[in-house]
Amino acid sequence: MTSLPPRAAASAQGMQPRTRLFVLIGLLLVSLFFWNSIALYPVKLFVVLLHELSHAAAALLTGGSVVEIQIDSRIGGLALTQGGWSWLVVSSGYTGSMLLGGAILLLSLRSRAVPVVAVATGVIVLLVTVFFVRNTFGLIFGVLFGSALLAAARWLPAVWLALLVQYLGAMSCLYALVDVKEDVLTLQDRVTDASILAGMTGIPAIVWGVLWSALSLLVFILIMRAALRQANATESHSIKGKSIPS
Repeated sequence: MTSLPPRAAASAQGMQPRTRLFVLIGLLLVSLFFWNSIALYPVKLFVVLLHELSHAAAALLTGGSVVEIQIDSRIGGLALTQGGWSWLVVSSGYTGSMLLGGAILLLSLRSRAVPVVAVATGVIVLLVTVFFVRNTFGLIFGVLFGSALLAAARWLPAVWLALLVQYLGAMSCLYALVDVKEDVLTLQDRVTDASILAGMTGIPAIVWGVLWSALSLLVFILIMRAALRQANATESHSIKGKSIPS
């Protein structure tokens, strides 16, 4: 038995996981440069939905209930909940959306899992929209975005589907980090998770902002390191596993 050379193995699979991860990092850098581009608008709204979903999930997991979720066209959102552990519900938005994005990214690094992750994400978006989203814009966005993910899972070529799903996961991590800065470290006079928690605890919002920023940055670094390790491991296994009869 003789092994295929790495380049041949890469050609057989279209794009190796590590290469795709570096392309993904390049896309993230481009996204930062064109942060206000209309092209990123649906991705930002998706992260807002993950943010509000994290609040809702925290409420449900701690014995509370979800009254409604709203997604605003100005890239904002609201999760109205009852009961549960209030401090955890309020704190879960930023870290929750980052962890959900990280899970999407890490799971989709395995080629066979990509369609499953795409379909699961699309179905979750649709279910959350149907059961919890109550404003017109949010309903339209949720149905369109969830349906688009299901369509992509069905018809998009495997390489591009993997890159799309991984980009959504990575952008969720990145935008959650940026979101903390925009919401609480700019000290804008508006209601945010930090200001709500400040009212509950007496600890200034800026303190919560700094703590969440540090935690979000740590989680982002750990997720990207785990993604690189997993991509390297997957690529090494793929190269070793590809062989032809001598």
